[in-house]
Amino acid sequence: MIHEKIFKLKSGREVKVIVKGYFLHDNPQRSTEYEILIREPKEKYFRAPIGINHPQFWKLKRLSVQQAKLLVLEYSGISQRQVNQAVAEFNTVLSFPAAQIGLQFERELV
Repeated sequence: MIHEKIFKLKSGREVKVIVKGYFLHDNPQRSTEYEILIREPKEKYFRAPIGINHPQFWKLKRLSVQQAKLLVLEYSGISQRQVNQAVAEFNTVLSFPAAQIGLQFERELV
């Protein structure tokens, strides 16, 4: 299941947090990950905050996964609290009975 939330910053930048949840094969617990994309006021599409032309790109590639997420969070302009808000909304939607039925069906397909 995927949940997307867009935050508008005072600078005009929009930040999209994409929360993805899926079940591991032999584990009843679900794994939750998030991705952060940005769009400047004059841009048409969302993009990664640190692209290949960004001065911090190679530093990002050398960091651990957790450190890389913190660096992307810093350059996006949103706080960890806002990411947690998007994850909480995802968990709320996931708790609805219809979402549980869909996830049960998805688990059976795998």
